[in-house]
Amino acid sequence: MPKQNVLRILSLIAFGVALAGCSSLELVSSRAVKSITIDGSTSDWPDSSWGEKDGLRFAVMNDDANVYVVLVVAKPDLRRQIMFRGLTLWFDPLARGKKTIGVHYPLGMGRAPARPVQGEQFPQGGQGQMEFDYISPLEQGPVRVPLLAAKGIGLKINNEQESLVYEMKIPLRSSSEQPYSVEAAPGAKISVGFDVGGFEPGSEPAGGPAAGGGGRRGGGRGPAPGGGPTRGGMSIEPLEVWATVQLAH
Repeated sequence: MPKQNVLRILSLIAFGVALAGCSSLELVSSRAVKSITIDGSTSDWPDSSWGEKDGLRFAVMNDDANVYVVLVVAKPDLRRQIMFRGLTLWFDPLARGKKTIGVHYPLGMGRAPARPVQGEQFPQGGQGQMEFDYISPLEQGPVRVPLLAAKGIGLKINNEQESLVYEMKIPLRSSSEQPYSVEAAPGAKISVGFDVGGFEPGSEPAGGPAAGGGGRRGGGRGPAPGGGPTRGGMSIEPLEVWATVQLAH
């Protein structure tokens, strides 16, 4: 192949990579100047910088001790998928977009009906909201943790008629009192990923599926066993959205 053609192909590849890089979400974390109440409400987030993609609207704040994340979902199908198959919030302290530290909450509540019922109420409560799975490279597998023993992590999901609101608080650094953390510092750049219904297969929490008695997990990249959540007979695929977040000093 002539040298000119090789150079042209390499240039096109480089141009394509540059375009792909431009499409990545970037978000600036707001400085939390007061204590954030984890109550499944956006009332503490009026001046935050919001990101939005694929029906997920979210914001990040931090102070010297914690990272706070809020997620708002208005699409009914996506809300149902979160409630029935679960949500994993991933953190990469090196900002590479890798699934390094994860919190799987809610755990999911099983299989959704084939089509919504007129006047249907979205599911609330249940075992899937009383526990979460913590995923870390320091653990051999996900660890099932009751919310009452969260030790620094705060989680709340509020699923009403208009929208689903998910709030999380997680420590920046781990300690003997707070073992679950992001492992980052104020001012650092991290990656935050929202993985809807895509919990990795074969990753049962320590002690097996009966350890915490929570909801069934979804399979990694396809429908859950038995068909997964459906809408009008159509299977709902997992959704994954990532953002690079500049934490506030």
